Amino acid sequence: MMGKPRLSIVIPAFESHATVADSLKAIEKQDLQGFEVILVDSSPTDRGAEIVARQFPGVRLVRPAGRLLPHEARNLGVSHSSADLIVFTDPDIYPSPSWLDRLANAHAQEGGLIVGSVLCHGRKWLDVGTHLAKFDLWLPGGSRRPIEISPTLNCLCSRDLFEKVGGFRGEFVIGDTIFSWNVARAGYPVTFEPGAVVWHHHMASWGSLLRERYDRGVEFGRMRSRFGGWSWPRLALHSLVTLLPLRWAGLTIRTFRHSAAAGLLNDFLLTLPITSSAHAAWLAGESRGFLGELWRRARRRPAASGR
Repeated sequence: MMGKPRLSIVIPAFESHATVADSLKAIEKQDLQGFEVILVDSSPTDRGAEIVARQFPGVRLVRPAGRLLPHEARNLGVSHSSADLIVFTDPDIYPSPSWLDRLANAHAQEGGLIVGSVLCHGRKWLDVGTHLAKFDLWLPGGSRRPIEISPTLNCLCSRDLFEKVGGFRGEFVIGDTIFSWNVARAGYPVTFEPGAVVWHHHMASWGSLLRERYDRGVEFGRMRSRFGGWSWPRLALHSLVTLLPLRWAGLTIRTFRHSAAAGLLNDFLLTLPITSSAHAAWLAGESRGFLGELWRRARRRPAASGR
C-alpha cells in the first residue's frame, strides 16, 4: 500500500493453515479498499506462515517468539498497525464484500465500538448447532441497535478508544467481553450493525464445544462478579440461581428468538440437543465461577483480619 491505510485488520492465528487462505481471499474482495492486514501467527509450525508468505505478500506477518493467547496476539497486532481505525477478526472468518464498508459507515455515524453479525459457514448439523449456541446474540436481522458484548471475530473501533480502555486483557479468554464492558464504562456506545456479515468456519467436536462453553462460563462468572463489585449475598444467590432450570430455559428461549428473527428457526429446532447442552455447560461453568469467587474472598478475609 501507498500512504497511510484507512483501516488496519488484525488477525491472531494459531495453527490456522486449514482456513487462513480462504479468509484472506475473502478479505481481498472487499468493496472498501485502502486497508492493511496484520496477521500475528504464534504457531509452533510454519504451515500457516508459509501460506501467507507465498500467497499473500501484502499481509504483514508477525511471528512472536512463543505462543500467545488470542487477545495477547491482538494487542501485539495493534502495536504493528498504522491506521486510526482497527478491525478485529479471526483466521476462520469469511467476510462478505460489504463487510468493511458497513463497519466503517456505522462507526462514522455512531462512534464507539461497532459489532458485526455472524453466520455459520456450511450446513453440517454440529456446526450449525455450535454456531447458534455461541453466536445467537450476533445473528443478522433487524436494524442497527445497542448491544452489550462484542466478539472479536467481527468488530471495529478507533485506535484512540482502544488505547483509552487499555486494549484487551490478554490473559483472559473472554478478553473481548471485558473490553466491551470497559468501552461502555468509559461512556462510549457499543453498537450492533447487522449488515456487516461474516461467516464462521466451525471445526469443533461436540465434546470440545461443551468444554469450551464450561471454561468460558467459569471465567465469565468470575469476571462478571468482580467487574460489577458484587457483594457476598449477591454472589451466593447467583451461584444457586444459575443452576436452576429457569436460567437454562431463558438462554434456550433467547436462542429461539434470535434464530427466528434471523430466519433460522428450522436450524434451531433441528439442533436443539446441541444448543441446549451447550447452554447447560455454560451455566454450570458460570456457577462454578461464582463459587470460586466466593471461595477466593473467604480465603482472603481471614488473612486480612490477621494483619
